Amino acid sequence: MSYNPSEIEKKWQQKWSEEGAFEPLEDKSLEKKYILSMFPFPSGRLHMGHVRNYSIGDAMARYYRKQNYNVLHPIGFDAFGMPAENAAIKHGRHPKEWTYSNIDYMRKELSALGLSFSETREFATCDELYTKWEQEFIIKMYEEKLLYRESTTVNWCEDCHTVLANEQVEEGCCWRCDNPVELKEMPGYYLDIRKYADELLEDLKLLEGKWPSQVLAMQSNWIGKSQGLEFGFKFTEASLTKLGSKYDGFSVFTTRPDTVYGVTYTALAPEHPIVKELIKNGLLDGEVAQKITAIGNMTEVERAKAGKEGYDLGISVIHPLTGEEIPVWTANFVLASYGGGAVMSVPTHDERDFEFATKYNLPLKYVIEGGEEGTAYTGEGKLINSGELDGTPNVEAKSAVIKLFEEKGLGTGTTNYKLRNWGVSRQRYWGAPIPFVHCDDCGLVPEKVENLPIALPEDVEITGEGNPLEKHP
Repeated sequence: MSYNPSEIEKKWQQKWSEEGAFEPLEDKSLEKKYILSMFPFPSGRLHMGHVRNYSIGDAMARYYRKQNYNVLHPIGFDAFGMPAENAAIKHGRHPKEWTYSNIDYMRKELSALGLSFSETREFATCDELYTKWEQEFIIKMYEEKLLYRESTTVNWCEDCHTVLANEQVEEGCCWRCDNPVELKEMPGYYLDIRKYADELLEDLKLLEGKWPSQVLAMQSNWIGKSQGLEFGFKFTEASLTKLGSKYDGFSVFTTRPDTVYGVTYTALAPEHPIVKELIKNGLLDGEVAQKITAIGNMTEVERAKAGKEGYDLGISVIHPLTGEEIPVWTANFVLASYGGGAVMSVPTHDERDFEFATKYNLPLKYVIEGGEEGTAYTGEGKLINSGELDGTPNVEAKSAVIKLFEEKGLGTGTTNYKLRNWGVSRQRYWGAPIPFVHCDDCGLVPEKVENLPIALPEDVEITGEGNPLEKHP
C-alpha cells in the first residue's frame, strides 16, 4: 500500500481537530504544562526556520501529553508593525486585510504540518480583544509611573517615517529599508525600564557559571551603571547677556569627582538646548553652525567612529570651587542621551579629553601626581593643585569631593545608567493605539478602562507618506 500524504495526513488532521486532541483538558487534577513558541510574523508564507522552531515546541508538547500532563500549546501571530504596513502599501491593500489574509493562509500551512497547536486559544496581537488588555496594561503602567511622555532626540528614518531604537540602526542606516538615519527631537511615550536597572544587574549574578562570561559582561556594560557627582556650572555675566539670560548654566555628571580641580574646558552635545539657542539666534559663525548641525544629525555609532571634532561656543562658565573662567565647547563625543548632554573635561586625566584638548590646543592642569608631563595620567596617586584636598589619595578623594559639593549645596552624589528607557511610539498607523487624550487644559488624560479597546479607524488612506491618522477626520 502506497503512502499518500495528501489523503492520509488530511484524514488524521481532520480527526484530531474534530476530537479536540490538542486542546487543554478541564481536568484540574493533572499537572499543567504551558509550552509557548515564538509567534510568527504574518508575512504570508512559512519557511524552514518556522518549521524548525515549531517542530521543537511540538515535540515537547507531544512528549508531555504522553507523560499525562495537561498541556496548553497555543499559537498566535505577532501581527502589528511597520513591515505589515509597508507590505500592504506595496500591494495596494489595507494593512488589516493584508494581515488577516496572511494569517488565514499561514494557519492552513501550520495545520498541514500536523503541529499540535490549540485551535481554541489562537489570537493575533492586532485583535481588538488583545488590544483591550494591552491598552489596560499601558494605562496601569502610566498610573504606576512606569510609562511617561516626553520630547527627546531620537533616531528617525525619513523613508519609513518612524522612530528607531539604537539596536535598529545599522552602520548609520535603517535596519528595515537601509536608508540613512538622522537624529530628530520628537515627543514620544517611553517605558521607564531604568527603574529595574539594579535588579537586572543583580540577577546577572544568578547566571554566573551558566552563561558565557563575555555575554554577562556585555549585558552589564549595556546597563552601564556608574556612580559619581552631579553638579552645575554657572555662566559668566558676559555669557548670560549673550544668551539673553534664558539659561543660567548647565549640569554635568562625572564618575571622576577626584579630578574636578583639573577641569580646563566643558563640552555640550551638539543637540543640547543651549547649542540650539546659539544657532537659532545667529550667535555662531554660519559655517560653524552648519558643521555643528551636521554632527547633531549623525548617529552615535557614526560619531564613535569619527575623529574628535568640536567648536568653541564663545561662552564661558565659572568653576564652582576655584572661581576660574572655563570655556564651553560643543564636541561630537558628548551624547545628549547620557549625563544631560554636558560634560566637564579634564584632559590630564582622561584619554578622550586629552585627545580633544591636544587637537584644539586647550590648557592642561594636573591634579593627580604621577605619570609623565604631556600625557593623560589615568592611574592612582595623591591630589595636587586641588585646594584643601591636596595630598589626599585620589580614590579617597572621590567621596570627599562629593561630600564637599553637598555641604556647599553645589551638587550631589548620584547614579547614572547607559541603559535607556524604551520608546514605544514607533508605528505610523498599524500598531496598538496608545489610549490617551492630549488635552490642552488637563494634559495627558488616560481613557476610561470601561471604554477600551480604542480601535484603529479603518477608513484611512494608506500611502506610506507620514501618519495617515493625522489626515483622518
